[in-house]
Amino acid sequence: MDRRAFIRWAGAAGLAVMLPREGRAQDEAIDHFFVFVHAGGGWDPTMLCDPKGRRTEEDEDPVNTYFVDDIGEAGNLRYAPIGDNAAFFNKHFGKTLCINGVDTQTNNHDSGTRHTWSGKLAEGYPALAALIAGVQSRSKPMAFISNGGYDQTGGLVAPTRTGNIDAVNRIAWPNAIDARRPDGELYQSEATLARIQAAQERRRGWLSQRFALPKAQATQDALFAARVGKNEVRRLAEFLPGEFARESLKRQAQVCCAAFRANIAKTANLVLGGFDTHGNHDASHSGRMTELLQGIDFLWDEAERQGIADKLTVVVGSDFGRTPSYNSGGGKDHWAITSVMLMGKGVPGNRVIGGTDERVRPWTVDPASLSRSDSGVRIEPGHVHHALRRLAGIDGDAATQQLFPLLEVSPLPLLG
Repeated sequence: MDRRAFIRWAGAAGLAVMLPREGRAQDEAIDHFFVFVHAGGGWDPTMLCDPKGRRTEEDEDPVNTYFVDDIGEAGNLRYAPIGDNAAFFNKHFGKTLCINGVDTQTNNHDSGTRHTWSGKLAEGYPALAALIAGVQSRSKPMAFISNGGYDQTGGLVAPTRTGNIDAVNRIAWPNAIDARRPDGELYQSEATLARIQAAQERRRGWLSQRFALPKAQATQDALFAARVGKNEVRRLAEFLPGEFARESLKRQAQVCCAAFRANIAKTANLVLGGFDTHGNHDASHSGRMTELLQGIDFLWDEAERQGIADKLTVVVGSDFGRTPSYNSGGGKDHWAITSVMLMGKGVPGNRVIGGTDERVRPWTVDPASLSRSDSGVRIEPGHVHHALRRLAGIDGDAATQQLFPLLEVSPLPLLG
């Protein structure tokens, strides 16, 4: 593969492939993976894990059209009686923590998405997925997989976008004429390929000695990553399923779980849009919520199949919430108060923290006990990020403390 072909194929795949330099622990097994699932557009937590139903048919301004008596329970969790909620919560409540009444302090899509996933309302902070990957697994070739949403990196790690699986295969098997059949006809014989690779390694060593600046070395690594015989991206191709799901969120889950199993990725952003339901809210939102929960359920099933479920933490959130009243078009508009769901490794499941009143106004909670308190604090995304940084083990890192501190809020014991 020549230089231009590699750059063209890498660009088509959205890959930012970094070959670990000598002495780095590129083969060290990752024991904790993170997936961040973004419900794009601003979801309605009252149709999920913070249910608000009407009491009678005569309610003049109901938050929802379903009734209070129909609200479901799974363990300590309550859920709205719509779509696939009952099946999801009854299956997963034991590993799920719902944090309700989270104040994003905005109803703007960009700033709300940024606040939810970076912990900071102002610009400039990386997504938590990028921060974790950049601190702990930067040498992995696909450390941070992103399917969209907020994926700013703060210069810590390159995001890998995996929408073009055929291009990934071409990079993983550059000597195969048909990348889908790596054992089939080859461009070069094995002996010729070995001589080419040996020459490339000699040239790489010469360039490494001549150009010692970190940026120059990173560029060399990106170029040579697809040329060496032990191409780590090949591991992804080995664990990808033989058949991909038709639904977008499920396909994203298949790719990230394969990358986790291959030990070449640490974190991933998964995205499902369509939650900005300013019109026909009930029907539109119910359908998207069902697709979201089915995708997350599929993610856990796929993680079990790949043998990494016990190493996985999943965080689910959105730009913000939706208003407690319907507009004239039967839709709901933007509302700053939302919920976040945490699942899996390190998460105390079957638990609810925080809440909202009957008009979706957030409670304040005691900073120590997290019980409702009139003199307490509002939960903000920064509080959630403090807890997740600690869970990931990056709260003491220099990049976390010095470059991207969360000074506006003090930590809360959300995860114990």
